[in-house]
Amino acid sequence: MSKLPTLKDYEEEVYLCNRCGFCRPVCPVMLQRGMEETTGPRARMLLIYGLMNKELKPSAFITEKVYLCTTCRYCYVKCPASLEVDRIVEAARHELVKTGIAPLEAHKVVASKVNNYNNPFGEPIADRVKWLGREKVMKLPEKAEVLYWAGCMASYRMQDSAITTVKILKHANVTFTMLGPEEGCCGSVLLRTGQRDPVVDNYAKANVEKILARGVETLVTSCAGCFRTFYKDYPEIIGDLPFKVLHSSQYIKGLIENGDIKFREGLPLKVTYHDPCHLGRHVGVYDDPRNVIKAIPGVKLVEMPACREEARCCGAGGGLRSAFRELSIAIAANRLRTDALPTGAEALVTPCPFCILNFEDAVDAAGTKIDILDLTELVCKALRI
Repeated sequence: MSKLPTLKDYEEEVYLCNRCGFCRPVCPVMLQRGMEETTGPRARMLLIYGLMNKELKPSAFITEKVYLCTTCRYCYVKCPASLEVDRIVEAARHELVKTGIAPLEAHKVVASKVNNYNNPFGEPIADRVKWLGREKVMKLPEKAEVLYWAGCMASYRMQDSAITTVKILKHANVTFTMLGPEEGCCGSVLLRTGQRDPVVDNYAKANVEKILARGVETLVTSCAGCFRTFYKDYPEIIGDLPFKVLHSSQYIKGLIENGDIKFREGLPLKVTYHDPCHLGRHVGVYDDPRNVIKAIPGVKLVEMPACREEARCCGAGGGLRSAFRELSIAIAANRLRTDALPTGAEALVTPCPFCILNFEDAVDAAGTKIDILDLTELVCKALRI
C-alpha cells in the first residue's frame, strides 16, 4: 500500500503555520506576480486550511491558486516551523483531483498523453531512443549492473543531455544497459500535479520490475525529476528499492574519483552553476555536481549569491510550465537577469533537462547572452568527445 503522505497526514503542520510571511519574499511565483498575496505560500496554506476544515468548498479559484506553485521547496528553507509546504501542496492537489475539480486542463492533457503514449509529450513510443542514432547506434547488453534511465525530457526534447551522458559512460568504459522503448515515464509530472493513482497503481511497480529484470544494481538518471521520483517517491509507494539510485552528477563524480575519467586538457571557460530544485532542496545533492566542475582544469566556477539551498527556482517545476508557460519562462528570465548574468559567467551549467529547456526559452525570449549547458555537455567539451 502506498505510503505517500496525504493531506490528513499534514493536518498538524497546516495548523502550525503561523502566517508569519517569511516564505513570501522567496516565492518565485509571488515575486513574478507583483507580490499578489493569493499567489504565495502563505495564502495557499490558508486556502488549504479552509478546505481541510470544510470552511471553504473546492472551487476553480482555489484550484488555480494551489497549482500556482513550482513546488521548489524554497519556502521550506525559510519557514521557522520547517513546514513542508511543497508536499502539503502536492497532497492538496491530490485531494482536489479526487473531488473532480482538479487538475487543470493542461495537466489533464499531459496525463492523457502519459497514459496513452507513456510520455508527457504524446510522442510515439518507438521514437524514445531515436536520439541513439546521433550517437552511433550501439549494441547494449541485455543485462548489466548499471542502467541509464534517460527520462522523457531527455529522450524526446533535450536529447543532447542523453547523448552526452552516454558518451561519458562509453568513454569511461562503463558496462551499462538501457530499457530503450520499454523505459516509459517515471510518473513525476503526475505526482507533482496530484494525479497519483496511475503512478501508485501502475508505473512505480512496473518500472522497478523492468529494471530488476535487467540485473541492475545501480540506476543512473540525468533528469532531476526522475531522480527525485525514484529516490524519494518510489520508496514511499512500494518500499525500499532493491538497487541504488544515483543522479548522473553523482555517478560521474565517482568515475572521476576512481580515475575512470581523466581530463588531459584545460577548458578555459567561466561558468556559474544552477541548483535544480529536485536535486538540491528536495534531495540535498549540492556538492557532487560542483566537484565535477571543479575537477575540470581551466574551468572557473563563479557562484551566484543565491545558490545551494538559497537558489532561486527556474520556474519549470510542479507542473507550472505546462499550465502557465509564460509565467514559468519569466521566472527563468528573472533568475538569469538577477543572479546569473551579474557573475560575468559565459555559461550557466545545470544537470537538469527541465531547467535547461526553461532557461533556453528565457534566453530566446529576453535576448540574454549566456550559454546554457548540461553538466554532461560541459564534461564532454572538456574530454573533447
